[in-house]
Amino acid sequence: CYCAALREKPNTQKLVTALLQHSSEAARLTGIEIIASQPGNLSNNGWIAPLEKALAAAPAPRLLDAIKKLQSPRFDAALQALANDDSQPLPLRLKALDTVKSLKLTPETFALLLDSLTADSASAAARIQAAGMLARASLANDQLTELAPAFAKVGPVELKELLPLLRKIKDAELATALANALTQNPVLISQQESIYRTLFSNAPAEVFEKIIHPAYAKAEEATEAKKRRLSSLAEKAAIQGDPAKGRQLFEQGAATCIACHKIGDLGPHIGPNLSRIGSIRTPRDLLESILFPSNTLARDFETHLFEMRDGRTHLGVIRSHTAEGLLLVDVAGQETNLPHGQIIADTQLPTSLMPMGLDETIPEEDLLHLVAYLASLK
Repeated sequence: CYCAALREKPNTQKLVTALLQHSSEAARLTGIEIIASQPGNLSNNGWIAPLEKALAAAPAPRLLDAIKKLQSPRFDAALQALANDDSQPLPLRLKALDTVKSLKLTPETFALLLDSLTADSASAAARIQAAGMLARASLANDQLTELAPAFAKVGPVELKELLPLLRKIKDAELATALANALTQNPVLISQQESIYRTLFSNAPAEVFEKIIHPAYAKAEEATEAKKRRLSSLAEKAAIQGDPAKGRQLFEQGAATCIACHKIGDLGPHIGPNLSRIGSIRTPRDLLESILFPSNTLARDFETHLFEMRDGRTHLGVIRSHTAEGLLLVDVAGQETNLPHGQIIADTQLPTSLMPMGLDETIPEEDLLHLVAYLASLK
């Protein structure tokens, strides 16, 4: 396999260069695929010009994957233009923006991400990707003010992606606006209370004590009530749930299930494959895993927190082990290669990568249909 040898063998890199410059489109696509399939980042100046030419001629998702591996600012202008082109499909525009080496949001791209995060028509994957990019960007206070209402309506996966933004807030008025929005969100409890305390540590103390803490206590009471209803909800799912409607809901992205789970040919392989989940889980088990995902952690899908020598941290599920390092996948489906020599600590967390609160994003009737569909998968 050429992929395994790309880093160590110059002759292999020369072959990829030749493929990228070949007159045959099939050969060029093979070169792009080899680069895109690599774990981690690569460096080869000879690949930049042919990839720039390919990007100008026919932008495509796998080409963007290959460009991202090179981490070169040479592509940034073209990628930014692609992201701004509203004639292109939304997934391609978001992927282009995510591929930019130095993400600096223009008014147009900020509007694109905000709309992708909040629009009902946006897919679960688009919402999660938009949240991750907003969290990584350097947002001005006026942009954070515009973003604040979204904290009241995003789902738990998107919220988890956005939360790092709160750590940067020192302005009392802005912190108050964001906290008030959070308390309106039914998935507030999807994160531990201590996390909010830490995130608002740079804001005035009363923001957490007088806004977040009372709302969180109220949400905990509702959670306890929900635990008492598990058995009755499971019975209702068995009687009232419609598997056909549940399948439609899954395919439409209800409760963000399709963003992390695979059923048949649909969905990515981030969480456990659900194609035959009904043969090993009862409706009550399924409900509990949706309402309280950390109660039972599936083997090989435990959440790990890695601390690196450069001070960064990475949170996700280990996809594979290699001689070079670990391949980690996060809640947004982003893969990161962590070299063994750069890892200084690995903590397995007692919580699932799947957050609480997903059930709060859909009506109870839809939840029952979704559980009935999962229970039918045998």
